[in-house]
Amino acid sequence: MAEFISVGSSVPSNGNTPITIDIGETPVTLAAFGISTPSGANRVLLDGTIGIRPTLLNPVVVLKVIRDNSQLIATVRQQIFVSLGEVQIVSFNGVDTNVPVGSHGYTLTAEIEGLGSDATVVGPIVYSGTSYKL
Repeated sequence: MAEFISVGSSVPSNGNTPITIDIGETPVTLAAFGISTPSGANRVLLDGTIGIRPTLLNPVVVLKVIRDNSQLIATVRQQIFVSLGEVQIVSFNGVDTNVPVGSHGYTLTAEIEGLGSDATVVGPIVYSGTSYKL
C-alpha cells in the first residue's frame, strides 16, 4: 500500500479572480510549487487545470511540467478550438516516478507552438502534486 508523503499546490487563479498572462513562443511560468520525496520507490502525481483564451486563430498551446528547473517531466499539446473571446479549459495528469530523495520544485510553463497565432491564460490556473512512497 502506498504511503502519503507530501502535497504541494499553486493556485494563482481559481477562475473567480481575473488574471491575464499572454503566452507566445517563449515559455512563460504559470505556476510552481515545492514538494518532498522519500528515499526508495516513489511517485509524484501531478494535476493541472488551465483556462486559455485564443486571441488570434486556433493556437496550439504547449504546457510543460519541469522538475527542479531542468528535468522535463511531461509535455501537453492542446489546440484551442473555441471562438475568439471564449475560454477553453485544459486539464492534465502526470506521474513522475522514482524521484531522487529530497525537496523538489515543480514548475508549469506555457508557450505557443508555431507562428501566426496567439493566446492568453485567463484562469483558472490550478496546479498540484502529491508525493507517495510505494
